[in-house]
Amino acid sequence: MKIRLNLLSQLLVFMVDNINAGVIGMGKMGILHTGILNSLNGVNVKGVAEKQDLILKPIRQLLPSIGTYNDYLDMIKKENLDLIYITTPTSFHANIALDCLDHGIPFFVEKPLGISVDDCKPLIEAVRKKPVINMIGYSKRFVDTFTKAKEIIDSGILGELIYFNSSMYVSQLFSKGKGWRYKKEASGGGVLSTLAAHLVDLLVWFFGEVSLVEGHTKSYYSKDVEDFVHAYLLFEGGLGGYMDTSWSVRNHRLPEIKIEVHGEKGMLVVTDDYVKIYTDQEARWKNYYKQDLYAGVEFDLGGPEYTREDRHMIESVKQKQDTGLDILEGFKVQKVVDGIYKSASTNSAVEGDEL
Repeated sequence: MKIRLNLLSQLLVFMVDNINAGVIGMGKMGILHTGILNSLNGVNVKGVAEKQDLILKPIRQLLPSIGTYNDYLDMIKKENLDLIYITTPTSFHANIALDCLDHGIPFFVEKPLGISVDDCKPLIEAVRKKPVINMIGYSKRFVDTFTKAKEIIDSGILGELIYFNSSMYVSQLFSKGKGWRYKKEASGGGVLSTLAAHLVDLLVWFFGEVSLVEGHTKSYYSKDVEDFVHAYLLFEGGLGGYMDTSWSVRNHRLPEIKIEVHGEKGMLVVTDDYVKIYTDQEARWKNYYKQDLYAGVEFDLGGPEYTREDRHMIESVKQKQDTGLDILEGFKVQKVVDGIYKSASTNSAVEGDEL
């Protein structure tokens, strides 16, 4: 009898902890998150929403236990969901998140938060009035090397930070692009909005709030969005430096980030693959490679950072606690991105209340 009661108790705990998730948008990121979520203990993907039947048909055939919907509101009404992932084109993010808020359902939204600051403001105001657990998909914060760099910067070992230089490149576009990412009304912008928002997020995470930006953009392959961006960023703490990004640079098969930080007592260089730190006190370089820092994950699809990101979201929902990477963090990035676009269009710096 005692054994049966113990088993029943364990079963009830499992039922309480079990998370029923829904995914809206079954493009690359929707498929990725669905796969990861289904691999995590205590998580069930109960429904997916996608407008295109061509995409839903194989899901119905291969995963008949998952509900499939053309209208995400039907999924919200019919499935008992504890969490929703929003992985649609950027222009839909804010409105879908507002619907999640209206139903009191925690949500995860892929980056960027929206197509503009104005697009995001109603969501930010709503979540402040009616908060639910939420998270934005700035997955680079879960990469071992960038986590280590954050730890080193926060330790103060570099002393006062003086200057930084940063870049993010990928060999993606060398002819006219096809799809929503190359249409400003759907994506919000080109390489800066859809790719280098990751770099902006890391810089804000490392250094704090931005007080001034000055940006320049260039379109060569694209008609409606930018292919190249160069910007100067000044942070409230006084640190200033540059970021450069393009999806039209050769010899970068995968997106590559590099951030170089110069301080009063040394310097740091971090990429997706390594962290290197030089201190005047030791007068030598100390290297940390990703294989040395790596902590395994239960399922690796697209990179371990995505599993860590999803695991963090799930645990936050289970524990009913803030994710530490909510849409307010995403809004900080949105303001910097918008500031760079505004600066580029007016050929002048943007600062203060304009950000």
